[in-house]
Amino acid sequence: MLDILGLGALLARSRRLQSSQLLVTVFDLPELNHKIFSYLSRNDLVRWACVSKGWHHAVIPYIWNDLSTLTKSQRKRLTRMVIDDYQRVYCCSSKLTGGHQSSLAKYCPLIRKLGLISGKGSIFDSLLSDFILDDVLQKGEPLSDIRRSTAQNIFHHFMVHCTHLYALEFILGHRFYESFKVTADSSIQHLRHLSLHGIILQCAFKYMMVRFPATLETLELRCQLYFCKEYHSGMGIDVAEQEPLPSLRRLSLRYNRTHFHDTFPFTLWRRCESVETMDLINCWISAYQSKPSSMATFMRALPNLNTINIEEIYFMFNMNDEALAHLLSTSRLGWRSVSITGYVDFGERSWEALFRHASTLENFIMVKRYYQKGIEIRPFLTSFPRLRSFMTLAERDQEYLKINAIDANEWVHQDPLSGSLTPWPCEYTLTDLRIGIDGIPRPDITHDLKGRKRHPVVEESYSGEGRMIQSRVYERLARFVNLEVLWLGSNSYYAENPERRLKKVMNHQYECLEMSLESGLNQLGGLKRLKELNISLMATRIGQKEAQWMTEQWPRLCEIRGLENRDDARKARQWIKANSPHIVLPSLTTKE
Repeated sequence: MLDILGLGALLARSRRLQSSQLLVTVFDLPELNHKIFSYLSRNDLVRWACVSKGWHHAVIPYIWNDLSTLTKSQRKRLTRMVIDDYQRVYCCSSKLTGGHQSSLAKYCPLIRKLGLISGKGSIFDSLLSDFILDDVLQKGEPLSDIRRSTAQNIFHHFMVHCTHLYALEFILGHRFYESFKVTADSSIQHLRHLSLHGIILQCAFKYMMVRFPATLETLELRCQLYFCKEYHSGMGIDVAEQEPLPSLRRLSLRYNRTHFHDTFPFTLWRRCESVETMDLINCWISAYQSKPSSMATFMRALPNLNTINIEEIYFMFNMNDEALAHLLSTSRLGWRSVSITGYVDFGERSWEALFRHASTLENFIMVKRYYQKGIEIRPFLTSFPRLRSFMTLAERDQEYLKINAIDANEWVHQDPLSGSLTPWPCEYTLTDLRIGIDGIPRPDITHDLKGRKRHPVVEESYSGEGRMIQSRVYERLARFVNLEVLWLGSNSYYAENPERRLKKVMNHQYECLEMSLESGLNQLGGLKRLKELNISLMATRIGQKEAQWMTEQWPRLCEIRGLENRDDARKARQWIKANSPHIVLPSLTTKE
């Protein structure tokens, strides 16, 4: 009937059209695209874009997505592109056709991450330095049109087109105040992460702060704010009535010398009511503030603050116990996470301030420098029932970090009458434990790392005391049945580079656990969730049978750090590589 009516061919054509419209290619799956393209370098993506129109359309957004790290040649090509586009738009408008589309208008909206930081692979110097113009343009090309404008105007031309940024690192001094305003007006409407560097005028910062978008999630201030009457006069900027930023969760102050007892920064805190995490990195709080509680006054204005990260790497600006105690007493809801690194004195006042948050604290990190008094570890483990992670070992490679170790007898913590171990409230909540345990007699260790005869610091009072103490230490460790990460040794650079390690042996542990089955390692068979073990710079006696036992008893184990390629540990490494290749054994000759 359809053929008689002449509709058969039309129906078949309609079906073919529908089937072609339902055809899905690999580029129609954004999640898959992101997985694939994230493994490719910028040069690889450029090659992919040359394959076909379909590939070009799919790859171009990933090429332009991140311009925060560019090579020198890439910055030069980008600068040339910006200058050429500026010439076509402003200097050669008579040559443009009606359907011409600016190159920046086509590609700049694809940029999501942009770094305008000198010396970090950015385009900042290229776009704001006049001398780059002569380097970019080839000999024989007309320079009159370029020199007719300033490099700053070219920079404005570029930033006006970057309308969809979500991450921006920015450094501008008072000489580029107009550029600061252009960026604030054109490029921060969709920002989620903003980092400001350098010396910035207070009025310039206010100008941008008024325009902070509601989508802003992270604000980093690596800058010093200062007052300049020349720029400040006539601005008329009022931020007192600005609404709080609902998405702002993290506020970072790094290398910041701004005097926080001035009245200006209060205006910033009025927009930060939603902040939950505060980073104070090398802010030299104790060094320059006239009142040690001034920073604490600002932090008390943040009602949702529950995480604080403090780091001081300059020993001349050591944060004292009083200043730290003021900071630790600021959270209204109670601290969930506290991280303290470097030259910071954690004393009695700081402990009292932190102890008030015993019911809420879940994560605590305390890594101190050499020549500083260590903290007492056991009170933390016996006082915080919700503790999930506790770290006193360096999480990243740093020199001169001190191991805050606990004495084995304190770690055992047994009842003096019954002799049984005293229960700790965090035994079922702790998942990440990174501490050193020392004070164990090791008569089997007769020489140090350099091969010199070593006099033991702790000697046995009777034969077999060292093994007995190790057994009780394992018994305590076995109670943390939900452990996923266990670090007993430091992850310093010297553990991964034998040549440098011979120069620095301060973190090497001799009075530590053997980690052998003969010493009681089999008591840890209940740690079925353990994924990562670190025994770097420990005088262990792990051999093939210990390696086999670990892989059998810890089914989720995926990484072991510190297995040195010598003695019995060499056999353990070889056995693991042959029988459990999924377990990562970090290289001993290269820095991780």
